[in-house]
Amino acid sequence: MHPLAWAPMAAAATSYGLDEQLFRALNLAGQNAALDLVMVFFTSLALPYVLALLVIPLWWKGRRDLAFDLLVVLVVVMVVTEVVKFLVGRPRPCDVLGGATTISWDTCASETDPAFPSGHTSRIFAAVALLAFCYRWPVRVGGFAIAIVSGLSRVYLGVHWPSDVLGGALLGIGLAALFYVVGRRMAWYRKLRERIVGAVARVVPSPGEHHHDDG
Repeated sequence: MHPLAWAPMAAAATSYGLDEQLFRALNLAGQNAALDLVMVFFTSLALPYVLALLVIPLWWKGRRDLAFDLLVVLVVVMVVTEVVKFLVGRPRPCDVLGGATTISWDTCASETDPAFPSGHTSRIFAAVALLAFCYRWPVRVGGFAIAIVSGLSRVYLGVHWPSDVLGGALLGIGLAALFYVVGRRMAWYRKLRERIVGAVARVVPSPGEHHHDDG
């Protein structure tokens, strides 16, 4: 049984206000097959292994430290997000709202953790925010545009409230910013990164390492 299977009874008399209104306006799963595929594609961009693949082009371009930082940020964001999820324990809209729609092969039963904040959204916003600190406007604008659509896709697919997406975006950006500022000041972290990056570089070399902003 789904962990939140009890939620419809517990929340039967609950009004979710503006969150519900926005959810119903954006939750269009199953109404257009082509749009469903687009939204599934954008939601898939926020999967952990997809975001981790960004390390490969970063490493190839010589941005070894950034590649390492990206992996660390993703792990931190995933851990913090899951902790917050279970502390808040918010049910997903598809568990508590009548008429909420999902696609047939991605139902609420496939989601095993609470709703707030959206893990997909926190991950992709954290990755984009970290890259935004190191690249110029084309990367920033394109990255955040993708992150926004990815976040909205979670509402479209019926598995998150709009406020879950907003919370995930703020959490991801906040953790990436904190890591970028604090991580640069921690000598032990820089030394650890240098050792690990150096060891991997001996096995997986890249054409060159650029320390300037090449966005």
